[in-house]
Amino acid sequence: MSIAHAMLGEFEQESTITRKFLERIPADKLGWKPHEKSHTAGALALHIANVPGGVVKLALVDASPLPDFAALFKQPASVQEILTSHEKSTQTVREILPTLDDARLMTDWSALREGKPVLTIPKVMVLRSIMLNHWIQHRGQLGVYLRLVGAKVPASYGPSGDEM
Repeated sequence: MSIAHAMLGEFEQESTITRKFLERIPADKLGWKPHEKSHTAGALALHIANVPGGVVKLALVDASPLPDFAALFKQPASVQEILTSHEKSTQTVREILPTLDDARLMTDWSALREGKPVLTIPKVMVLRSIMLNHWIQHRGQLGVYLRLVGAKVPASYGPSGDEM
């Protein structure tokens, strides 16, 4: 089994769990944030929805500029916008990931600032660290947001306090 196909199986499992978290965001809490330095619940959720599709595209190129990090956290108008974005992002991963062979995943990708590399890692690590680990970390953040606004936190790898 190729690295990409193994990763796709893991992605599918995580995508299903992530959708449950996104579905639980109360529509009237999209603008809520736990602290002045935090993102709103809606902006965090939309970022979570968009991460996989955006990151998998990095494996198609050898280098790209660092993103405008503030632009990665846009405020959505609705929960449906978040869910639609998640579905599009998921579909992008399903289309691109299986096309990446092991040799390509072992080649380097660089993040550029002003045209100069500031980070260079194998593309497989971009997918592991940013597409999956970073994504899951933000989902954990969202779980805390859900708890704080009184929404039910879904189970992920075992039962949650709300789902036994």
